[in-house]
Amino acid sequence: MKKNISFYTSTLLSTSFLFSLFITACAAPTSTPAQAAIDDTSLPTESVQFTPVPTFTEETQAVIQPTEDTPTLAAPVVLSGASNTIQFAANGTYGDIADSLETGTSKTYTVNAMKGQIMSVSVLPQVPDGNWGYVYLDIKGADGTVLCPQLPDTACMFWRGALPSSQDYSITLTTDSDLSVLEFVLRVAINPPGKDIQYFQYTNPISGISLTYPDTFAPSIPVYGNYKIPPELTLHLIDSKSYEKTNLSEAYLFVSSSADSQIVSTCTEPYESGGGFEQILGDEVINGLTFVHSTSDGAGAGNYYQQEIYRTVHKNRCYEVIYFMHSTNVGNYPAGTVAEFDRDAILEKLSSIFSTFTIE
Repeated sequence: MKKNISFYTSTLLSTSFLFSLFITACAAPTSTPAQAAIDDTSLPTESVQFTPVPTFTEETQAVIQPTEDTPTLAAPVVLSGASNTIQFAANGTYGDIADSLETGTSKTYTVNAMKGQIMSVSVLPQVPDGNWGYVYLDIKGADGTVLCPQLPDTACMFWRGALPSSQDYSITLTTDSDLSVLEFVLRVAINPPGKDIQYFQYTNPISGISLTYPDTFAPSIPVYGNYKIPPELTLHLIDSKSYEKTNLSEAYLFVSSSADSQIVSTCTEPYESGGGFEQILGDEVINGLTFVHSTSDGAGAGNYYQQEIYRTVHKNRCYEVIYFMHSTNVGNYPAGTVAEFDRDAILEKLSSIFSTFTIE
């Protein structure tokens, strides 16, 4: 049974999309490469592998700087000997866990962290074309504190925030899908001492695209938008504070590219078959590349969709970057409970990622 989706959730499409992500994480300029692993010795199944954690260069650090200060905190405690216990090696700051769930079952992971540290949890379902699938989260502390979902009969599909106390936290995953077994990638990131934000880098050697994004975003399945090309990367805003007590439902950054001659020939023209009518605003230069900037607005059944669309042709390839924001009518909520979301603040978050966009 599908659950009502709160501000912690996104709406997933039945989309043919399997990411080949080239991801690195930055904890601090002096960190050394580390390999995190999951201690699953009590289970007969093969242990889950994490991605490595190399560091960024000083140049990448200079592009985006953390926007908030945090107190200096101790590193997460490393646990061992417990089933599905997530452990980070020295200098490790996140883990991507590739796993699967049978529909109607659940699986719980445990991680230990200190009070005040920033933790983010997100899930990327691997959904074949023509199918659909959701992964719901239940995150709570050993003392019973519930991080998400915070409201009854709602679904939590991501969470990010400061941890209320030093303890073990359990992350339970359940699925709702038309697949008998749903594969997924669970990302758990715990920022290092003194850091409010850590950064990841995406690189695609085929399209030549490279960009940097903060842990307030995570890879996701794209929703329906005005992209001419299926996104090779979809980043979902998972910063819980951006949604709390506002009418913002979801925000994404879509990145697409194609060398198809027909798409290239009409790359910068408005896309009339997408999610809404496009209006061209003019040219905009991003990192030396000139993009045609369009906008699209749409509304229906108390929902409002805003898209900022950027397209360019470079070396006979069409490149497309889209900001997607979905909000609801404030008037549909009890008076005083929900406020209009800060559109400028969300645009700034999306633009900070786009400002790192380069093509090799």
